[in-house]
Amino acid sequence: MTRTLSRSCCESWSTIARSGRPDVRAQFVTDDSAVVLMHYTGLVQQTAAFTAAAAADRPTDWADQYMRLAISFDTGDRRYAWLNTSLFVAAGRLEGTGRIEYAVLRVA
Repeated sequence: MTRTLSRSCCESWSTIARSGRPDVRAQFVTDDSAVVLMHYTGLVQQTAAFTAAAAADRPTDWADQYMRLAISFDTGDRRYAWLNTSLFVAAGRLEGTGRIEYAVLRVA
């Protein structure tokens, strides 16, 4: 499934532990108006290439950093109920300062 998030409906919450592990919660609205809560934790190793790209507001290649995530979703929208009972893993890369692209896979 490929989705583009059309807009954020509220503030997201995130923190990064001293170990570099993110803990992120974000609520979003899909392009077909479903409200979904996303929660992920994982491992992020910020390499020199990652840090330089973030400072220059430019994207990284997928191999420029180690960003691996475990993601869960929660929604009350029946069209996306399968998200509530599925497990997802992802890799991430910078698209620019403060913007991350995720390649998300459902674990079957």
